[in-house]
Amino acid sequence: MKNKGFSLLELLIVLAIIGLIASVAVPKYLNSMNKARWETSRMQLKRVAEAFDQFSLDRGYYPEFASWDEIATPTNILIKEGYIDKIPLTDKFGQKYDGSSKADSYLFIGHSARGKFALKYPKYYLKDGNFLSEKDYQNLMAARDQAVVAPAADNPDAAASEAAPESDTPQN
Repeated sequence: MKNKGFSLLELLIVLAIIGLIASVAVPKYLNSMNKARWETSRMQLKRVAEAFDQFSLDRGYYPEFASWDEIATPTNILIKEGYIDKIPLTDKFGQKYDGSSKADSYLFIGHSARGKFALKYPKYYLKDGNFLSEKDYQNLMAARDQAVVAPAADNPDAAASEAAPESDTPQN
């Protein structure tokens, strides 16, 4: 009598081969997906920056926004005037972009990939059309903080009045 099925040993060998292939293929697939999301998110920010730059070329200044929520509104002047069709609120990882703009500059921040992929696909910064490294961003923030502290150091009377506001209670 001939046996028409597979033996247990044959099935275990096939399952082991499938497991081995999956252990190699799944991490490569996840890496590819995270890379694609990260690159797409960077391109989205770059397109927004290009719209800001075109607006600045036409008008001589950037539109001013205090937060990314304001930038991403459908009533944004960049969208209304046709500089860009849509400004995304979130990146391809589902995290909200950060950013703001003044008449003379803008800074947009995109987030890193999640989990173990964050080291390979880190947070990114776009200032006035150029991507910044983490170190350049930290230097920019330190310079900005020093510029905020410097006016108080230049005017000790203003710093003293801020530190000790006048009291409404009578003194004895």
